[in-house]
Amino acid sequence: MAVPAMILRRLYVKKSLKNTSEGVEFTLKNILADATITKPLEITIDNNPVPLEKVILVTESKTIRNNEISSEKPLDFSLNTSIIIRIEGLKLDPGQHKIAISGATKEYGGIKFDVLDKID
Repeated sequence: MAVPAMILRRLYVKKSLKNTSEGVEFTLKNILADATITKPLEITIDNNPVPLEKVILVTESKTIRNNEISSEKPLDFSLNTSIIIRIEGLKLDPGQHKIAISGATKEYGGIKFDVLDKID
C-alpha cells in the first residue's frame, strides 16, 4: 500500500535544514508508524541528486552510511524516533531549497515525497 506524499511530508522536521562544518543536515521524525528502511534513500536537493555514499543517517542507537542500507541490513525507523540525515561536503546558499526523498520500506513498499525548507 503506497503512502501518499502529503502524509509522508509530515516526517520532515520543519526548519531542520542547516549547514554544518561537515556539510548539510536535516531531520526526519517518524510520527506515522513503525517502518523498516530496506534500501538507500535517494535524495535530491534543488533537483541535484546527492551521491549515496555522501549520505550518513544518524539515529539514537546507530550511525550508518546510506549506501550500506539493504534488505539484509535494514534501518529501523520506529514510531517517535528521529533520523538526522547528513550530507558530507555539500554547502547550501541561504534561501529556500527543495528536498526530494525516495526509498523503500518493508511495511509500505516505495516511499517518495518532497519538501521545501530554507537556510537563513
